[in-house]
Amino acid sequence: MHQGGPTAAQLLQSIVNLPVINQPGKEFFYNNTVMAAGGYLPALALGVGEDQLAAAYAKQMYSRLYRPAGMAGARLADDPRGLVTNYARGNARDLTGTFTTLPYASVGSYAPIGGALTTLDDMAAYVRLQLRAGVSVSGRRVVSAGNLAECWKPHISVPVDHPNLDPDAASSGYGMGWYLTRYRDGTSLIWHTGGIDGFTSWIGFLPEHDIGLVVLNSMSGNRFLPSGLFFYLYVLALLLSDRFALNVGVPAKALEANEAGMSDLRRAGRLSRPVDPRKVTPFLGYYERGYRVVLQDRDLRILLGSRVMPLRAMTDGGYIVSGGLLVGNLVKLNRDSDGVPQLELVGYETVRRTVGLD
Repeated sequence: MHQGGPTAAQLLQSIVNLPVINQPGKEFFYNNTVMAAGGYLPALALGVGEDQLAAAYAKQMYSRLYRPAGMAGARLADDPRGLVTNYARGNARDLTGTFTTLPYASVGSYAPIGGALTTLDDMAAYVRLQLRAGVSVSGRRVVSAGNLAECWKPHISVPVDHPNLDPDAASSGYGMGWYLTRYRDGTSLIWHTGGIDGFTSWIGFLPEHDIGLVVLNSMSGNRFLPSGLFFYLYVLALLLSDRFALNVGVPAKALEANEAGMSDLRRAGRLSRPVDPRKVTPFLGYYERGYRVVLQDRDLRILLGSRVMPLRAMTDGGYIVSGGLLVGNLVKLNRDSDGVPQLELVGYETVRRTVGLD
């Protein structure tokens, strides 16, 4: 929720506040802060100052990866407007199932987790670099085959994310920036996925078969409405089932799962109602960590940077996000022990109001 806020130095410093959930090597938990810190380690090793880390990272990505790998259009940026003329806008469903366009979200100093503005052709060139053991589409060696293969090796087991949609997966693990799934016939799938407001992406390749796949789509995916997730799972399942007789029947299951998610979302929409301005007026104002709660044309909204999260009331006295990145997420407006208004994004964080609105 706050990726665009901290500097690279603040990001690195924030690691001390992350909870330790287990001994090293015992449990897998994907963490964007740790991954982003890893991207800055080479610059730190070269003696780059903390205030220059983000700029140094962008320069190194261009000179050492994008250009030699043949990724001519790739760059680190949050918003394509003014940089290119042909670009996509991100979308998400609202509580009625209707698509709405979302504003671009800031990645900022978290760029190493995947803050690239790029094209399908650029990503295809990157996959071909992997399949060519470090040699780019132009024939230039970008990385040694040994270093590249080392990144693929899993260091810890990972539960299969969606067993019902990946029934032929025999094992799954995580290496250095890559997941590796092995199937019952010995086929290896090396992959990664990502998403931000209005967009979901997937990249992967099957080295034994010299086949790669990139799926980019302008649909959000979250735990309440993973449309973007089901889209790439559907495309991947088509490839696996048609070419290798793996995960047969999964494409239909992905469509069914998506429709079930849509039905749940529409059901939540039917149970919601417009907010009562009199009840929410005491909670309007500025909150910690950059949040604002406002009434605009009698519609209650949470604002955070470029993000707009409209709310509707639920019968239990709480609220539900009716559109945007966290559509379907529950929200509570209440008071702490000192009587200060607080905003709880259920499952994310709770913040106190700092300044109210007249």
